[in-house]
Amino acid sequence: MARKKLAFLLAALGAVAPAQQEKSLLTQEELIGDWKISKGFTAAVAEKMPAEFYDFKPNPEQRSFGEQMIHIAVAQSFRFAQITGTNPPLALRQEKTDKQTALRLLNQSFDFVIATLPKITPEQMAKIFKVDWVGRPEVNGRQMMMNMFVHTAHHRAQCEVYLRLKNIRPPDYTF
Repeated sequence: MARKKLAFLLAALGAVAPAQQEKSLLTQEELIGDWKISKGFTAAVAEKMPAEFYDFKPNPEQRSFGEQMIHIAVAQSFRFAQITGTNPPLALRQEKTDKQTALRLLNQSFDFVIATLPKITPEQMAKIFKVDWVGRPEVNGRQMMMNMFVHTAHHRAQCEVYLRLKNIRPPDYTF
């Protein structure tokens, strides 16, 4: 399984010849399974932080823990809606950043992504999208999907540091 995932990452990054990419891609079931694992692990991190610390931020320039969790939810639902040309299930701006709201939005977002994955067409994966990413103004659907998986892991890891700063042991890494 680890070898298949490495092959998928190499193909996604363009390090594998196009003729080999077809053989190296994750199956739809594997991809959905990975998003389900990510959902569970992200929820576990969100659950670990006590509700009274959802407004905690290590310094004024950073998002609070709750803002980080909601950012994960909103960003992935927005980008998967962008790939498929549908309306995102979550509003881009969220007023509340409390624990209950964050958990609800994370569940809605992950459920949307997991339900959307089997519906994404090869044309949507190849379509070019304009994005506001530093150093990368355009990506295709495949790249956007890959980025959202990494983006979720990135912000979830930041939240694990927030837990540590509150002397809370994060959940064991799951994948």
